[in-house]
Amino acid sequence: MPFRPSRVLSGLFIATLAGLLPQGPLGCQSPLASPDEDRLSERLEAAVRSSAERELAQVSPKPASVVRSQESDVDRMLAARRTELDAIGPQSAELGTAVSGIVPVTGEAPTRVVLSLRTAIESAVRNNLDVQTAQLEKAITDSDIIRAEAAFDWVVGAGVGFQRVDEPAVGILFPGTDETVIPNVTNQRNWNFGASIGKALETGGAVSLSGTTSRIDNIDSTLYTPDPAWSSALVLGLSQPLLRGFGTDVALAQVHLAQNNDRYAEEVLRAQLLDKVAATEQAYWSLVSARARLVSAEWLVRVGIEVRDVLAKRREFDATLAQYANAVATVESRKALVIEARRRLSEAGNNLKALLNDPNLPVGGEVDVVPADVPSNAPFEADLRRSIETAIAKAPSIQQALIAIDSASIGVTVADNGRLPQLDLETSISWFGLEDGFGESVQTLGSSDYVDYAAGLQFSQAIGNRAAEAVYREARLRRSQAVVAYEKAVQGSVLSVKNALVDCVAFRELVEQNRTYRLAQAENLRALQVDEKTLAALTPEFLQLKFQLQNGLALAEDSYFASLVGYQGALASLQRAMGTGLEANRIEIRETVED
Repeated sequence: MPFRPSRVLSGLFIATLAGLLPQGPLGCQSPLASPDEDRLSERLEAAVRSSAERELAQVSPKPASVVRSQESDVDRMLAARRTELDAIGPQSAELGTAVSGIVPVTGEAPTRVVLSLRTAIESAVRNNLDVQTAQLEKAITDSDIIRAEAAFDWVVGAGVGFQRVDEPAVGILFPGTDETVIPNVTNQRNWNFGASIGKALETGGAVSLSGTTSRIDNIDSTLYTPDPAWSSALVLGLSQPLLRGFGTDVALAQVHLAQNNDRYAEEVLRAQLLDKVAATEQAYWSLVSARARLVSAEWLVRVGIEVRDVLAKRREFDATLAQYANAVATVESRKALVIEARRRLSEAGNNLKALLNDPNLPVGGEVDVVPADVPSNAPFEADLRRSIETAIAKAPSIQQALIAIDSASIGVTVADNGRLPQLDLETSISWFGLEDGFGESVQTLGSSDYVDYAAGLQFSQAIGNRAAEAVYREARLRRSQAVVAYEKAVQGSVLSVKNALVDCVAFRELVEQNRTYRLAQAENLRALQVDEKTLAALTPEFLQLKFQLQNGLALAEDSYFASLVGYQGALASLQRAMGTGLEANRIEIRETVED
């Protein structure tokens, strides 16, 4: 077979096409990308870093002193009677397992369920509807990533068709005769077969390979050869934008945005979980506090009844009617406190059950939830700098702001590329074969005897380019908005962390102070009880003092327990502010959600 330059040219075309396809890691950029954009990105990163550095600039790396249990002067003075004094007064540490936390609204007898804090958190996380909604949103964004990446999948196609042609045409006469060189009637039965494969490129272009085969059968004519004929063609095409739309940064923008949306949805889910964990902890400890108050109220009634009964027996000797009436009124007023404490406890239990959303603990059911855990008085060390650094690294609000900056930066990159002129390269190479058999036609393709080449450039540019410039300006402004939002998020997180640390330190100090206060009040009442045994008569002043000291001890017990509960709530708020509440409770975010 004679030498055909088309064979060499087709080989060069394929090699050139292979060189245009992406071979290495992503990152191809337009050759006319603005060099100022790199400097702008550096300034943007510097602005983000400066926000965190500014908040940490004046924060000492030295942590504060550890707040722990310490022996006070009152402790040392009353050490010999400590066990006796601790037994005086309401025993809130028992969490009132013997009291009822239900205000009856039905004739059904309430059931009692003992609930630990860990079980409560697990139930709230598992059953919460807001968290489930956030999980579904996370699953949706996972699908969005797959959809965006699927734009670069290979696409195959195939087709088959039949054409029956029977139409007149202008004939050409052979010179000097009445015979036509080409018949003036086209009468054919044609079959067409085709297949193709192609994909979008990460450089912004597209490559395709298509093959077609047609069987052409001319009826009632012997002027064609071969007849019937098999015509085959193989076409390899490449389209590639050279300016606008060029580069992986632009071509993969939707993929990167989908990935950012997925990360954002995950941070939203983390925020929902952190809020729910903190709210559940605080509701649990609120239930503990309400039950402790009911214990104190019932203790006041019990010791008040004891005084009232003593006075009733001594009315025949030295107790006056006024003294007895005062004791009766005091007891009745304390019974009102019990009703109010039980109402608050019932509300606290319903609020916790609403957060748990547990079908076994419905809000409408008559279930008395009894906390199994007691608040801890563990030591606390405030480390403001480390807490702020942790929040900057893990707080969902800050992570969301960073993702928004990244998405806005992608928008700036795409908008900057959109300012370039449209210059597209279109190339193709086609191989042809025509024989009287299908196999021979395909073999002709492989010989590269008949090859067509095509290449072209298409240019366009709007005069003034105002629309693209406006889009670019808007993208830069939106990125500036994202940076401002990040600074605001950092400031808000630092404020939340510092306020939570202040609460942790203050409540832990209150725990110690109120413990000493309760011990002193217990000694006060014990001393009065010793004096009572030596008195020949009960004076009104003495009885009033006894009632006051009982109230004082109950108040001291409530204050001590409230500071313990407040300390636990402050710790929960600190974990939420730092974004560590999930790790502390060993909660993991699952990647899949069941339908």
